Amino acid sequence: MEAAAIGATKSALYSVVKTTTTAITDEIGLLLGVQEELFFIKEELEMMQGFLQVAKTEKIKEVVVSIWVKQVQELAFDVEDCLQEASVFLMKTSCLPVMCSVKKREHIARKIRVLKTRIEDVSNRNQRYNLINKDNGGHTYEESISTRSIANVQALLVGLKEPKRKLVELVLKEDGKVISVVGMDGLGKTTLVREVYGSQEIRDKFECFAWVTISHPFNTEEFIESLAKQMTLNSKEADTEGRTVEGNKTKRELLPEKTIKDKEGTITRKNKYLIVLDDLSSMSEWNKIRDVLPTVNESQFIVTTRSRPLAESISNSSDNIYEIKELSENDAFDLFCKAVYKTPNYRLLIDQRKMKDGPPEESHSNMNGPSSNEKIEEDSELQKQCMTITITEDMKNEAGLIIRSCNRLPLAIVTIGSYLATKPKTSVEWKTMHDHLSSELGKNPYLGVVNTVLTSSYDGLPYHLKPCLLYLSVFHNHKEIRRLRIIRQWMADGYVMADHKKTAEEVGKGYFYYLMGRSLIQPSSQMGTIISGDVKRCNIDDMMYELILAKAEHENMVSVLEDENLITMTNKVRHLVITGGSCTGGKVQERVKFSHMRSLSIFGEVGDYLRYPRMKLVRVLDLEGTLNLNDGDLRSIDKLCHLKYLGLRGTKITELPESLGKLSELETLDIRNTRVVRLPTGLAKLHKLSYLRAGFGKFRWGVGGVRVSRGIGTFISIKSDEVRVPLGIGKLQSLNIFGVIDIGGSKSLAREMQNLINLRKLAVTGFTEENGKTLGKVIDGLRLLRSLFLSAADESGLMCCLGSVSSPPKYLQSLKLHSPLGKLPNWISSLENLGKIHLPSSVLRWGIKAIENLPNLKFIYMLYNMCNGSTELFFGKSAFPMLQVLIIEEWVKSVSIEKTALKRLELLRIRIRIFSDIQEGGVLGLDFLEQLKEMEVVLMYSYDDKRNREFVRNIEKQLKKLPKQPVLRVTYKE
Repeated sequence: MEAAAIGATKSALYSVVKTTTTAITDEIGLLLGVQEELFFIKEELEMMQGFLQVAKTEKIKEVVVSIWVKQVQELAFDVEDCLQEASVFLMKTSCLPVMCSVKKREHIARKIRVLKTRIEDVSNRNQRYNLINKDNGGHTYEESISTRSIANVQALLVGLKEPKRKLVELVLKEDGKVISVVGMDGLGKTTLVREVYGSQEIRDKFECFAWVTISHPFNTEEFIESLAKQMTLNSKEADTEGRTVEGNKTKRELLPEKTIKDKEGTITRKNKYLIVLDDLSSMSEWNKIRDVLPTVNESQFIVTTRSRPLAESISNSSDNIYEIKELSENDAFDLFCKAVYKTPNYRLLIDQRKMKDGPPEESHSNMNGPSSNEKIEEDSELQKQCMTITITEDMKNEAGLIIRSCNRLPLAIVTIGSYLATKPKTSVEWKTMHDHLSSELGKNPYLGVVNTVLTSSYDGLPYHLKPCLLYLSVFHNHKEIRRLRIIRQWMADGYVMADHKKTAEEVGKGYFYYLMGRSLIQPSSQMGTIISGDVKRCNIDDMMYELILAKAEHENMVSVLEDENLITMTNKVRHLVITGGSCTGGKVQERVKFSHMRSLSIFGEVGDYLRYPRMKLVRVLDLEGTLNLNDGDLRSIDKLCHLKYLGLRGTKITELPESLGKLSELETLDIRNTRVVRLPTGLAKLHKLSYLRAGFGKFRWGVGGVRVSRGIGTFISIKSDEVRVPLGIGKLQSLNIFGVIDIGGSKSLAREMQNLINLRKLAVTGFTEENGKTLGKVIDGLRLLRSLFLSAADESGLMCCLGSVSSPPKYLQSLKLHSPLGKLPNWISSLENLGKIHLPSSVLRWGIKAIENLPNLKFIYMLYNMCNGSTELFFGKSAFPMLQVLIIEEWVKSVSIEKTALKRLELLRIRIRIFSDIQEGGVLGLDFLEQLKEMEVVLMYSYDDKRNREFVRNIEKQLKKLPKQPVLRVTYKE
């Protein structure tokens, strides 16, 4: 049975069981006269959950079972729709005439009784057709797709030499350790480990060898039997299938049917062994394996897995983890050519002429000299067999697009390249493949292995995470997706719920990192995305996105409307994604029932889709970045009485309607980077609101600001274009994230914030000396605060606020001070959990010793305050022991770094103004930064080009001494 169907259905059942329980608790059933029916529905759905758990382990494939699962899923959604309709009706009963109230009540009660009958029918259908039998707990063994397919690609794989060398060194260096090889399916984990497993260096070190591909679900008896067959005393010549070789003869050498522990005395205690565990997927599997594995000094395990967290758990340190990345662009193109032209050696010629698209030349060449992709010895036999390939520039470009769509996965490239080998070798053919790659993967049996590889990564997920992954298909652009945007939508749609130990957001964060650990989503490559190990944004690779979208559409979970064309025809839309240009919503609603829709995400123009009375069950309305959205489009938004998530970030709206206060279920309101400067008074009624983001994402120094001179130099103040909030904000005690808000000089607003005791993130601007002291005392009381942003209207406001803080939140992890400031407050040195800090560069005049010994500080950003550029930075011994990123936007005169300072620094960005009297170098001590990976230097433009060149050469000379050979980027500013 397809795991996607079971996962989505179990998630739906979990949600509706909870909803039904709530309905019983809230006496909805009693008021409607259907309490008995609701009890029956709840208990029957709980039984179906149990049946589905059995179906998950059986891996049954029959079509009728899939049909039954879909029926259960639809039934669960219908029950939830009905109960939501009942809850809305009961909220409005007092406003309805008596006759209307009675008729509506009877209508809902009749619906619930019909649902009870349908549930009985579905349950009986399972028994009648014997679809899922709880007594059937049989296990099936499925060899991993990587293992099955490896024979097809091993001969062509490129780029293995260096990874093989590093992994061999790692195995030879460590004794008695677990070496983990991590990467998503299709990257070549199994191929690499096979190369290492059969290498002569490894064969010389160990005396006993075994290779076991883990079955899912794990079967202990099968594992022991497979291991026992291979653990032979003379197994130095054993191959990867557990056979021993004597001369030209191959034989199976079976051990008695005993556990490995029973055989320790005779086999493993006297022998060093190497055991490969291919495709380990969970800690429960590892714990069962450890129970039967022998422990012998100097013996070794190599584990391949898709999960980085699992690798970190079973290997003693990160040094014992080898993570496989995708191929480089050159290696990926090399592999593609080898697969398409079916040759391991070739010379490549690019024809620059404008020529008619036709088959390129293919010839066997006896030319001397190496290929552009393969270095061939002049006298080798390979040279005689080398093929010369001529392709056009268009073909090269199309090949690059295909490779990018394959995410540079070796298995995907080889499979698609081998398929193209059977087709005419033209740019038109390759373009057709790229344009229709997603549909080809689904229907072309030749390319089925690629789809199977990606599906195996998905199938290995726990059932509750499958719908979370499928939900990501609503993010049509699938690039640079904010983590909180994902988690807040999961929460709103019921895919993530709080437990007795964690909040829903914390649970969602765990899910997010689990998916990332399995390489199903990727961290963004933009600088600043990963701060203190915290991933703020992610990407979904093209092929993986196509896979999850196809599965989500197949399970009737997500429907996509593109340029008025509904890609997936369905009677009931649950999550609708609209992309493309505007169109008339009426055309769509003729084919699609919006009445069952749970979420609506629009990318592009809004058009005429926002018909709120027909979208009454919508919980998520994501309009982030949409075009042509205006204030009038939100006028009737109060009709969405179940709305929990409203995303308006990056739109051009200027105000929110007063009726917003009627959205009593609203939990998330995101108006970041809009033109809204004042929130409606009705906001104070949103007692469930836990996330409010407003204002602009980036602060612009000197834009519309005023000059201020207060004894520490001349500064440009920040322009105040943040959002004003109404009085009564203190009633929103569910708020966790609040800002950026402008409280001006109001003491009342500052005092109200002391009631927001659940705040974890606070961003406040515009305060002055008048209310700064009050704000400081408020901060003292926010014990759960993790992130604090402060930007005063003037210098005295920030100094007054910080000076009034006596007991700062001890769990504070991020502190951003975006106003002119003199000396840092004394209490800042007590923030042991602080990982990130933004400071005005004015503090450099007084020094930053107060923060140089903070044990967890990893990120420092010094803002540009227009100082005179005469600052000399000095980092003494052992300063900033954990710092990884140092960005100084202020112009400085020189930088000196002593040995053992900044010992973990990976990224350094500084602005240097070279004076005539500056010592040679300007930046000294770079050669002590052994972890440095990247350095960016911004130089003040000077007509003395010779001095600038000498300065850059001096930096390059220091960087060349470092082991990681950091990248140097130099830019010039006027």
